[in-house]
Amino acid sequence: MPIKLLNTLFKSIFLLLLVIIVIGLTLPQNYSVNKKIEIDANTNTIKSLLTDFNQWHKWSPWKQVDSSIEFTVSEPSMGVGAHQSWQSSWGYGEMTITELSRNKMVLNILLNDEDIVEATLIFTERPNSLNIACHIEGQASTALVSGYMAIFIKYLLNNTLSLGLNNLKSVAQLNDPQIVVNNNDSQNLTSQN
Repeated sequence: MPIKLLNTLFKSIFLLLLVIIVIGLTLPQNYSVNKKIEIDANTNTIKSLLTDFNQWHKWSPWKQVDSSIEFTVSEPSMGVGAHQSWQSSWGYGEMTITELSRNKMVLNILLNDEDIVEATLIFTERPNSLNIACHIEGQASTALVSGYMAIFIKYLLNNTLSLGLNNLKSVAQLNDPQIVVNNNDSQNLTSQN
């Protein structure tokens, strides 16, 4: 009796694993994330925080997500060809700015020497603000579970990108001298009344 029960249990576990693998193989391996934010700060202040990897530590969300992450910034640190790499308990990766214009920035990202991700930032300038539209797309390539990995990566990027853009907004607005002057002026006017 116990051998028959064990045999049935093993068959059930095997069938469950087979179903999980088959579902994983049918899931899409590609993922994409889109986020937008409008930042009320000087365009040059915002772009300097984005286009110079030496400035990323001020706003990047990754230390908040993974405290073990360590970044290395190579020369050049800004503009086309700028490169940074990182190592953490989750793995390693590298990022390079491959395109940069007044209205666009493109980053190529390589994760663990196997997953290639591309991030595109579109800048729309407005008076005293900058609208940033960020699009990230990639493909998971982990054997047998890449569909599940794509779902997990999309979830992680969705939340981390929102956090990063909000951090960028806060830092840019705190570092923009015009906003600081305007805030101080409005506080002085309020205190005089």
